[in-house]
Amino acid sequence: MAKKLKVGDRIRQYRVTKVFGPGMMAISYGAEGPTGEKVFLKQYKSPAPTVVWYKAFVAYQNELGARVRNGRAAQFAVRQVDAFEEVWGGPCYFQAFEFVENGADLQQMLDEEREWHRRTKSPATRDPAVWARHVTWAKVFMTGIAALHESKIVHADLKPANAYLIQDPTISSGYQLKLIDMDFSLLADRRAPWHGHQGYVGTDNYRSPEHMARGSVPGLASDVFTCALMLYELLAGYHPYWTDDQAEYAKLVQSYAAKPPALAGVMPSPASNAEVSSFLHRCLSPNPADRPTAAELRAVLSGRGEKPSVSKAGSATASAKAPASSAPRAAAELILSDRIELLGPDGRSLQIGVRTELGKTLVRQFGPDSEFWDNRQCVLERQSGQQWVLSPVAGTTNETLVNGTALTAPYPLRQGDRIAVGRQDKGIVKMPLTARALK
Repeated sequence: MAKKLKVGDRIRQYRVTKVFGPGMMAISYGAEGPTGEKVFLKQYKSPAPTVVWYKAFVAYQNELGARVRNGRAAQFAVRQVDAFEEVWGGPCYFQAFEFVENGADLQQMLDEEREWHRRTKSPATRDPAVWARHVTWAKVFMTGIAALHESKIVHADLKPANAYLIQDPTISSGYQLKLIDMDFSLLADRRAPWHGHQGYVGTDNYRSPEHMARGSVPGLASDVFTCALMLYELLAGYHPYWTDDQAEYAKLVQSYAAKPPALAGVMPSPASNAEVSSFLHRCLSPNPADRPTAAELRAVLSGRGEKPSVSKAGSATASAKAPASSAPRAAAELILSDRIELLGPDGRSLQIGVRTELGKTLVRQFGPDSEFWDNRQCVLERQSGQQWVLSPVAGTTNETLVNGTALTAPYPLRQGDRIAVGRQDKGIVKMPLTARALK
């Protein structure tokens, strides 16, 4: 039976300098290589060399390591630097990874922020510096996940503690990201050798629906689900499903109990609060096919979402840039429902179930740009067949816009259409409200 190493022990060319402690699958150590370079060493308890899938696991780890090294993910994920089998009281498998330091994981950084604001009695959600930092972390994090997914790698155990951030003033974002704890990550195009022998790694309150469904395999969309939980924490200040009861967590996840978040600040232009809020909510769909990709989510955080992203269920989200025409978009479904929701730039929403005149008073809740609306700007009403139609009111100071184009006649609304006021010829769009059906 293999035994635990201690400080000062040597295994191959590595000398153990620190014991981090046992995890579920492996014991972790800090170690030094022959030239003094630091490595993060893992000694595996599972799989043991005696299990039937051990050799396949070793080959799988080698392929995983190669994909990280040879792709854009090398900038954002810990690299495997060595792997070997050795006898230490018994045969066992070891992997050595690059050692990350001079930073902190996202969980530590959030905990430190909360403690500082608790001591100073200063609400974190009102601190512009905190908001700006969280937006940067969100973008850096999603850039790393998108790069990982390019290499067809599913992290499969995302959580704030596995996103390590290092301040680096030499790069534009100011932070380097290293995704850690990836030894049980998955190849999206190859079944894991432990499938059918043991479950998939995940962490309480961060598991995707696929982690919890019998026979299901976490995929790229599973990472996107967990990313959204983390982005809710960063951008809205709360985890939508946090609970100490994991049976209750599973119920909340499966029932899609989360609401589109009201963001804690204003996204930097050209990103839109309404767009970001809508995308984060879509990421939490129990159906993985309805979730956007990591690359799409990263683009929306920067306001670079060029086209509506349409789910197989028929929902769509408007692009961050208005289309050139408000003509019906073939990709988006008509809104056919008893009620409709208008989602504002800050994530607030207005639900409507009857004929409603939209104007300054009604939309004031969405912010100061309501002053650009007339008291009677346009009319929203449900016609036969549950079709919602938007009609302009003549003589308004500013034009009613749908997807950036002036509304001159009744228009059948589609999922993700953006209703605003402004001037089409000058490209002025004020306070866009995203329309979507409510069931």
